[in-house]
Amino acid sequence: MPIAELKNINIYYDIYGEGEPLVLIAGLGSDSVSWFNVIDDLSQNFKLIVFDNRGCGRSDYPTYDFTIEDMAKDTIGLLDYLKIDRADILGHSMGGYIAQEIAIKNPERVKNLILIGTAAYTNSRNKKLFTEFSSILKSEGYSEEWFKSFAEWLFTDEVQSDTSFIDLFVSNAMKYPYLQKPKGFELQVNALNSFDSRSQLPLIKAKTLILSGREDILITTEDSLFLSEKITNSTLQFLNNIAHSIQVENPKAFSEAVLEFQKINKTEKT
Repeated sequence: MPIAELKNINIYYDIYGEGEPLVLIAGLGSDSVSWFNVIDDLSQNFKLIVFDNRGCGRSDYPTYDFTIEDMAKDTIGLLDYLKIDRADILGHSMGGYIAQEIAIKNPERVKNLILIGTAAYTNSRNKKLFTEFSSILKSEGYSEEWFKSFAEWLFTDEVQSDTSFIDLFVSNAMKYPYLQKPKGFELQVNALNSFDSRSQLPLIKAKTLILSGREDILITTEDSLFLSEKITNSTLQFLNNIAHSIQVENPKAFSEAVLEFQKINKTEKT
């Protein structure tokens, strides 16, 4: 089991494929397995680095509060451990917060930036929502009902009406051997609820793709537009009939958007 022994934390990671490095940073409650559906396509074009954020999966679980900045430092520490100077950085949801933090504080490490279903801060509704999910976990633990409620914020109505898909989603989550501990979920919620990059977005100089699902009810159209307006060298792309968890709901559309962004960047540099 590959573990990067960093300065203050041990981080589980995996590498797939060869080529230019692309780091995939998962969101709240997710770990490296969340990229399973896109690894085959992306690893044909990139050296993919996937890992478990602190407080989930097979990485260490701190018992103290930590921040998005701490998780960004973990990512930089992993790059140092792997002797990678620069990489394309992709983050989904909370992972997008981490990716922004890296691009703001360590611009020299970011070749290109890809922000998926993310925002510049957590609005009051989402703060309350995540805190409620965390409170239920703390008092009752995981249940099929908890995952079904969580799925309502991840997938389109059409996908939610597909009982076989939702049943499989819930079943896989419930039996996952590295399911995030409730305390880890709580600490990640605390971290994302305190994040706010709005005033610092103009500091991001990397070429940036902002990718959002048209039917995402967690991250609004306004959230995506704000990122696009404040990040100078950015392109905003909406995917129709897709909600928040793009890489799970429509991995083909996800991979195609990322690969097209890579292709455009290569063309412009030649």
